[in-house]
Amino acid sequence: AFSVVSKLLSQRKLDLLDELVSAEVLQVLKEKLSLLPDNHRDALAADIDAIMYTTEGDVRIYYDDDGIKFVSILMRFWYLNGANLPDEVPGETKVFQIVFGDESTKEKRHLLTANYE
Repeated sequence: AFSVVSKLLSQRKLDLLDELVSAEVLQVLKEKLSLLPDNHRDALAADIDAIMYTTEGDVRIYYDDDGIKFVSILMRFWYLNGANLPDEVPGETKVFQIVFGDESTKEKRHLLTANYE
């Protein structure tokens, strides 16, 4: 699911997410995606074979005012992505670059993390 959703986000195909998220969330996504430069939007796409590690970050069970139980699960994904991202990043952000191949055919990828709740 993470791979499919991340690719749809990177391609701005939000209409295909309307069955999965509320209209309010779709509106926020549209606004935020419109502010991203193309290379950052490209970095959202996570190919299923590029996912290196995944773990749950937080699991919460809570009840609404009517007593209906909800479960919230935060998942963290680490994945490789070949998007052309700047070497300098703001604040606490860490960017890891991995080079595949020899000097003549090297391919640089970034190890990125994504949190989905």
